[in-house]
Amino acid sequence: MEHAKILLALALAPAFALGQADPALIRSAASKIDALMADHWKAAGVAPGAPAGDEVFLRRVHLDLAGRIPTPLETRAFLASGNPSKREELVRRLLEGEGHASHFQNFWADILRLKSYFVNTANVVPSAYRRFIRESLRSNKPYDRFARELLSAKGYAWDDGAVGYYLRDPEMPLENMALTTRVFLGTRIECAQCHDHPFDKWKQTEFYRLAAFTYGNRTVNEAFGHARDAIRAREQSILDDFKREKAASSDGGKAAEQRKKERLEAMEYRKIVGIIKSCVGQLLSPVGLERREAVLKLPSDFRHADGKPGDVMRPATLFGSAVELKPGEDPATAFANWVASPDNPAFTKVIVNRLWRKMFGAALTEPLDDLRPGSKSAIPALEDHLVGLMVALRYDTRAFLAVIAGTRAYQAETIAAEFSPDQPRHFQGPFLRRMTAEQAWDSLVALANHEPDEPDRERERADDRRVAVSRMVSDAYLAFDGTRLLGMAYARLAAEKEWEKRDGEVKRQLITARRDGDKQAELTLRKKENELRRERGEAMVRDFLMPVLANLAKAKGGPDARPVVDELYRMNPNPTVLAVETWRRMYLPGYGPAPKSAQGIVEDAKALAARQRALAAALGTPPAQAEAFVEYGAKASAMWKRASELESPAPRGHFLRTMGQSDRDFVENANLSPSIPQALAFMNGELVSKTGLLSPHSPLMRSITPDADPAEAVYLSVMSRRPTPLEREAWKAASAGGADIGDLVHALLNTKQFLFIR
Repeated sequence: MEHAKILLALALAPAFALGQADPALIRSAASKIDALMADHWKAAGVAPGAPAGDEVFLRRVHLDLAGRIPTPLETRAFLASGNPSKREELVRRLLEGEGHASHFQNFWADILRLKSYFVNTANVVPSAYRRFIRESLRSNKPYDRFARELLSAKGYAWDDGAVGYYLRDPEMPLENMALTTRVFLGTRIECAQCHDHPFDKWKQTEFYRLAAFTYGNRTVNEAFGHARDAIRAREQSILDDFKREKAASSDGGKAAEQRKKERLEAMEYRKIVGIIKSCVGQLLSPVGLERREAVLKLPSDFRHADGKPGDVMRPATLFGSAVELKPGEDPATAFANWVASPDNPAFTKVIVNRLWRKMFGAALTEPLDDLRPGSKSAIPALEDHLVGLMVALRYDTRAFLAVIAGTRAYQAETIAAEFSPDQPRHFQGPFLRRMTAEQAWDSLVALANHEPDEPDRERERADDRRVAVSRMVSDAYLAFDGTRLLGMAYARLAAEKEWEKRDGEVKRQLITARRDGDKQAELTLRKKENELRRERGEAMVRDFLMPVLANLAKAKGGPDARPVVDELYRMNPNPTVLAVETWRRMYLPGYGPAPKSAQGIVEDAKALAARQRALAAALGTPPAQAEAFVEYGAKASAMWKRASELESPAPRGHFLRTMGQSDRDFVENANLSPSIPQALAFMNGELVSKTGLLSPHSPLMRSITPDADPAEAVYLSVMSRRPTPLEREAWKAASAGGADIGDLVHALLNTKQFLFIR
């Protein structure tokens, strides 16, 4: 009865904003889970785990909810507090902080394969997609709404960043559907794309019927629609002339046919299209998604009894409620509503297991993304309850995590045994786990940066600018007369042919110079080649790009409006990308943030310095050291950024990749296994240096105050606990032998204790 009251109260409550949620309700929900687990432990004949101390809980919950260890100040404040509700308040603070959004961006990046750059897709798409995910996390968007928005997305990236979900697999609707069922429904149906599933119940026809919901997804870039229409009009004029000439001919139309062929060839269609698109590069390719009417048929090699090759597959769901498409209804929207419905038997179960695994190191049902009729939950009654709880919480994942973090099981000592999906799981406590690559990096950030959760506003500004530039380019072409654009392209074609002759002659001379070994001539000719490329690029900008952009400026701002040049933009010097770089250098009001002036940059630097001075004062920095602290703070803000603020994935060779960060090419492709390069990164890397962790102004070193025990300060900072008596003796012996604080920091970072979540 108490269980029903809790769920009813949650269902009737407004959508959770955790800061306004009734703590008593969260505690009651956690207590119900405690009761269910106690019943299970008793029936299984196992003892509950011993309660974890404050030191263990503090570090664990920071890593699980904020993705990093606590800062030295956070550690001291929590351990010194006598507030009996301090754990509950800590959970609330972490869930509402920017660190939670940062950490869970990494979590979803692994699942959704979020990358900073997509193959054959404009950079605007991953920028808008990242922004959609981050803002969804910041606003605590309900998970069912998050999923629906991803699966029903369409339009341009600047209007709906969620289109990045489908544009991650452009023109690959079948492959994308296989990933969708795995991510959101815990169903591995990809084998049924080619044949009936050999190890599960799914048939190939069932896969195709499900895929029919989103088969109409098509990438879109209508920016060149007017030019395309003008080209078609010219082609149609030639065809109309041909019909008239053929009808009036006396040779059966042979001369007319030849004239038509010559006129079509003279259009030089491919070259004209190349000129029209050459100014935009990857700014538009593609930038959006549309839904077209499309018929999905069984493949020609289909060999099963429930259909035949070429049969049309109508959209149909795999399980749960059937979906009846209404006339004119978007099938992808109907699909999204079916997937993210609380009535869908798999949708809620999967997210419950994902979040449980996030907190405990193992899911209740393993594997959570390959659910089958024979799949068994470790604690069925608990899993059923959690599914009901998630629905009652209206898919508020923060509130759900708050409930889990408040349970006796989560706040117990870890299970030291290695997790194996074949072994019984009773969850008397979380499993001992290694940090992810992102958690390890972000924990170092917490030791080097006084504002470890501060988002990179310049990165966000750059992403906004990237999105705005593509929108500006698209609007510029959409606003330009197609016939005029085509005329400009033909004018450029004549110039291009002349340029090709000159460039070809230089290339021939280069071949001769290389053959003769004439280094001086080769150098001169390479300069000439580069000059020709720049000349060509400048001509394209002057004769083709600027008229298109100037037309948009007048359309948006009136006859006297002009594009603004960002004088501080650092253009790529490569002349072959001059046109694209010119677009990025230009600004029109209404298209993203205005370029910063030199004075604006100075003001930003002053604001950062003022913030660092205020921080220095709050930390009790002596006036004589204040400016050095400000200088360090500015450098730390630039160098020590959270993993979510860096390229995704990080470049090869970066600490994150060495530590096993996912390449984002496959779902949850991170590697948590130890390796020799990882050990070398900690032992021989430049992580522990005077410019980072060992700077006198870092959070780590600032924790070593004159009246503090140095060893205790380092242990509290790095391990979030005080040293044991044995560790104190070991440090005394080491320091007597010449070891310094840097040696102790280096030693602790190289322990398994640092890399594991207890």
